[in-house]
Amino acid sequence: MNSSEERSLTRSYSQEDVQQILNIALAQYPSTDAELSYAQILEIADELRIAPETLKLAETKWLTQQSASEKFKEFDTYRKLRFQAKLGRYTITNTCLVALNFLTGFGVPWSLYILIFWGMGFGLDAWKLFYQSQGQGYNRAFQNWERKQKIQKSITGLIDKFV
Repeated sequence: MNSSEERSLTRSYSQEDVQQILNIALAQYPSTDAELSYAQILEIADELRIAPETLKLAETKWLTQQSASEKFKEFDTYRKLRFQAKLGRYTITNTCLVALNFLTGFGVPWSLYILIFWGMGFGLDAWKLFYQSQGQGYNRAFQNWERKQKIQKSITGLIDKFV
C-alpha cells in the first residue's frame, strides 16, 4: 500500500460529513432501477455497524415523516381548491353586481364598495395561500383541517355501520 492510500484509510469524518458523502454516493448509485431492497439496506447498515433495531426505528420514523409530508401536500391541495372556489364566487358575484349597478344607472357606484371590501378579504386569503406556508398560522390551519378530516371520517364510519 502506498502512502496516499494509507492516508485516505486513516482519514476520519464527522457523522454529518458521512451522511452528506453517502447521500451523494447514493444519488449516483449505478443501478438500472435506482432503488435499494430492504436486504441491501440491511447489508449497508451492517457494514456501518448499525443495529437492525436502530434501522427499524429509523425506517418507522421515516415512514411517519413521509405520511406527514403527504398530509401537508393534501392540505395544500385543499387550500388551493378552496381558493379557486372562492375566486369563482367572487368573480361571478361581483361581475353580476357591477353589471346590475351599470344597468340601473351608474350614479352611485355601490357595487364597487362591495367589490373593494370583499376583494380585501380575498387578497388576505391569497396572501395566506401563496406566502404563508409555514409558521403558527399555517400550523393552526393544518391542525384544524386535520381535526375536521378525522371527525368527517368518524361520522362517515358511523353512518356506514348503520346503513
